[in-house]
Amino acid sequence: MKVPVTLQPYVQAMPQSYPTNQAASSLVGEQDLFSDILQTQLASGQRVISSQEILAKLDGSRAWKLATSDEAELDASASKGATAAPGAILEKIERTAKALGVDPDLVREVVRAESNFNPHVVSRAGAKGLMQLMDKTAQAMSVRNAYDPDENLAGGTKYLKSLLDRYDGNVKVALAAYNAGPGRVSRLGIDSDEELEAKYNLLPAETQRYVAKIMSRLESDGTSY
Repeated sequence: MKVPVTLQPYVQAMPQSYPTNQAASSLVGEQDLFSDILQTQLASGQRVISSQEILAKLDGSRAWKLATSDEAELDASASKGATAAPGAILEKIERTAKALGVDPDLVREVVRAESNFNPHVVSRAGAKGLMQLMDKTAQAMSVRNAYDPDENLAGGTKYLKSLLDRYDGNVKVALAAYNAGPGRVSRLGIDSDEELEAKYNLLPAETQRYVAKIMSRLESDGTSY
């Protein structure tokens, strides 16, 4: 059987040796059937779930996808620019953060954690762009196009600053609120980094990883809070 290129990873994952009896024929038949079904799904435009998505479902981490054409107008150059030229994004982060009075390093690591510097990603929950803004948050921050890097950075940085102000500069609490929502943080009675540390295990697993990852990167760069 000639295996299409798109099917090779799936077929190669199957056992390479089979018993020489009727079960062998059955297994080969199942392999052909699997390939046929998969090829049909791909040809009809059906999406095959990836291993990363399965792991995301299991550990509760955020899953991303590229925005579809009705969510954002993407072209080849924009898509390449999102991943191949983060230098331009870093300059925007530096400029926006300084203009709004927020540490550029902190904003940079939030963007890295949220979208890995890709302005065209949208989460399964509907968070969009560089700083993964939900529609209500974007609207509150006067962001009309969440996929525009300048607008998204301005709105996301304003929102982050509002959380830093709300929690008196406690960065870890602000990060937890950015990820899990200020309502959840408030319901846990967390207002300071010390209280967050004491109630860390009460936060969602994704939020725990989110805060730890950003703080670790900041500390490795020599930034302390």
